[in-house]
Amino acid sequence: MNKKLIYSAILAVAMGGSLSSCSEEDLNSESIFDTTEEGLDPNSYTYDFDKWIIENYTDIYNVEFRYKMQHIGTDMDYNLVPARYDKAVDLALLTKFLWFDVYGDLVGPDFLKQYGPKIIHLIGSTAINPANGTEILGLAEGGLKVSLFKVNELDVTNPDLLNEHYFKTMHHEFAHILHQTKTYPKEFDLINANHYEPQNWQKRNGAIVNSLGFTTTYASSQAREDFAETCANYITRTDAQWDLCLWMADRGWFSTDGEEFSYCYYYYASEADREAGHKTYVGEFVAQEGNGGLFGVTNVMAKPTADGGYSRVSLGTATVYTNVADVEAFFARVIPQYGLIPVEDTDLMDGKATILQKVSIARNWFSDAWGLDIDALRAEVQHRQSNIDIDALRAQVYGERK
Repeated sequence: MNKKLIYSAILAVAMGGSLSSCSEEDLNSESIFDTTEEGLDPNSYTYDFDKWIIENYTDIYNVEFRYKMQHIGTDMDYNLVPARYDKAVDLALLTKFLWFDVYGDLVGPDFLKQYGPKIIHLIGSTAINPANGTEILGLAEGGLKVSLFKVNELDVTNPDLLNEHYFKTMHHEFAHILHQTKTYPKEFDLINANHYEPQNWQKRNGAIVNSLGFTTTYASSQAREDFAETCANYITRTDAQWDLCLWMADRGWFSTDGEEFSYCYYYYASEADREAGHKTYVGEFVAQEGNGGLFGVTNVMAKPTADGGYSRVSLGTATVYTNVADVEAFFARVIPQYGLIPVEDTDLMDGKATILQKVSIARNWFSDAWGLDIDALRAEVQHRQSNIDIDALRAQVYGERK
């Protein structure tokens, strides 16, 4: 089963206790706790990083950044491993650069002090939901804590995976935190009310849910996830990726086997086929949300058979595309001798207009409820995403560039 992405929000309950005892023996004058400056040990190999966290997260944003996995703060139903130290350093630097400082620059650090999460918890491995095989990349717990998984697979050279595994997750979870404080307009919930699939969203075709007006398959699970996904994808996707999402949403789709195989173009392979109405379908897309791109063209065509069915014929290896121009070039290159005809859109939903309507509602909500310009937020995120100097960021912790 292909892994899909799932984002969950759970309410965490913290319990604490204390023990006390007394003795007639003389007490040692030395504390059993670390009394070094700020509770840090200057002799520890993590001292520079720990000091940087306090200065850049705790002091500015009132956030505790936990990079040493705490078992008491994780779900014991999952087999999890801690984050590697070097990966934790990189993610802490990038999280501040691509998330916290974006809001800090636009509306000031007090905004995140008041509304942002109080704890960021890093976990090295992924978590797989045993019920449906979906992959958990992030959890927002009661608006107080955000857990980020898969840290040990962090690749600072791959911006698409950085977004898919971490930063889209962060913006998604923060959207949940914000709408739990000030709810978004309920008209949003009505736009796709008849097309949500809470139980089997992970089995849906990513291209088809675009045509229905969803940015991702997970957005099609329920309205609150749709809202968070709409916000997160609009903010983090590049112009080319966003345009491709809208291009996919503007397509009609023909399914040869339920929603398992779906195509957006057809042609007539011969005059006899044209006269008989036998269409050869091309343009099958597979969602690549977790693999660094948006969609992959499978290079498979569906040819009509004598019994009225279709046979699938491979044209080569699937390729992932992240912009419209490359997708259109694929069609021109693979079958240039045939005139392609778009499949009629029969789902009664204008997918592109629906996605843009949802963005408009989110835009107004960000402005009216929070005094935030989502377009300015997106522009700043896009600027920072395209100007990551990981060596310069690492120098904040390591001193010299590493």
